[in-house]
Amino acid sequence: MGRVKKIEIKESPAELLKVIRGEQRPLVQARLQALYLDQSGQAPDYGSIGQQVGYERHTVGKWFKQYSQQGLIGCQQLEMGKKSGSIISGKALAELKEKLNSAPEYFTSYKQIHQWLAQEHNIQLSYAHVHRFVRYYLKAKLKVVRKSNLKKDAAYEEKYKKN
Repeated sequence: MGRVKKIEIKESPAELLKVIRGEQRPLVQARLQALYLDQSGQAPDYGSIGQQVGYERHTVGKWFKQYSQQGLIGCQQLEMGKKSGSIISGKALAELKEKLNSAPEYFTSYKQIHQWLAQEHNIQLSYAHVHRFVRYYLKAKLKVVRKSNLKKDAAYEEKYKKN
């Protein structure tokens, strides 16, 4: 089953139920539900609480540890992960956008952008990060002129350019 918990919950089941109903975030609701199940005596251990709230017993154990250290307020706070964003910002981002929009000085591959960032701005990123950032965040598509056919007739081409 699961380890028997030895944490005393200060709030009554009625108080916990009131807080659960006022909470909008599903993860916080599950944490509070775990406390409620323990306080009301509906579940004897972490394993059975985990089954009822839909989380692993180890996760429930962490919630109870957090409650014992920080109280009910600590259970209601969600820790945000690493902030999303890129290292490419400020001057480097401005120059990159300028070079992507510049006709005479354009990049022909993501590898060139990767090397340019490393040489000019000392930004060491993986190729995949650079590709994802340029393609999906900046929404830039690298345009490369197609190679011309060696057998084409230049005079014939000029005839169509004039018309």
